[in-house]
Amino acid sequence: MTKSADTQGALLSAEEAGFLTAGPGRAAETVLAGLLDRGLLRVSRDGMVSVVHQDDQGTTTPVEARMLSFARTPIQFDAIVLATRNCTEVAQLYRQLLSRQLMQVPHRRYDGRWFSLAVAGVSVVLAFVSPVFLVATAIALGFFVWQYGGGPITQAGREALSRVKASDRVHVVALHGFDGKVGGKDVGALFDFPRRVVGIVPRRPAKARRRSIWNGGGCGSSSSCGSSGCGSSSCGGGSSCGGGGGGD
Repeated sequence: MTKSADTQGALLSAEEAGFLTAGPGRAAETVLAGLLDRGLLRVSRDGMVSVVHQDDQGTTTPVEARMLSFARTPIQFDAIVLATRNCTEVAQLYRQLLSRQLMQVPHRRYDGRWFSLAVAGVSVVLAFVSPVFLVATAIALGFFVWQYGGGPITQAGREALSRVKASDRVHVVALHGFDGKVGGKDVGALFDFPRRVVGIVPRRPAKARRRSIWNGGGCGSSSSCGSSGCGSSSCGGGSSCGGGGGGD
């Protein structure tokens, strides 16, 4: 796929930008958008996705080739997103982002971090008695930050993503998803989709997404998606690998 970034930092493909924005489901939506944009897939008015040509010509990434394989038999819009979300190739995309240090395995959050914050609060009060307690405050706050843990996107990843622009409809999907809105207009309308088609991709509550995207949910975990189940053709039906939501 076309790379998006300036020459000063990491280059991101549209599917990489989608993954960094909202996880493996968004990456799958972005790949679908790219294949539709290049005329390799089509979507019927009732939401069935099918290939235009029965080969892999025109694909540029392993994820695209996998998605085309799912669509050789017409498949529901949401099912192809879910199947691709959980496939081995998207797991490999995640590992590539890790190796480029654009992502990291989220740090564990320690339950005792609130004790550090309480110590910092007490130290602030005691600092009115003796300024030496300001040192204890700084140490306690630093320990609190360390215990709190880190998210999945590194600083380099955030910087690379900040340079990605919605320059075409594929990148619009990467940044906002098929069911998003840009300028008050539905993103799906850019592909002439009725709202009911893009609306069938299930979404999880925000808290559930944060728990599952990067820690064992979908292709955020190389172990869960590196298995033969997610790499097999059974994913084409969206049954064995179809857990989770498209934009997760």
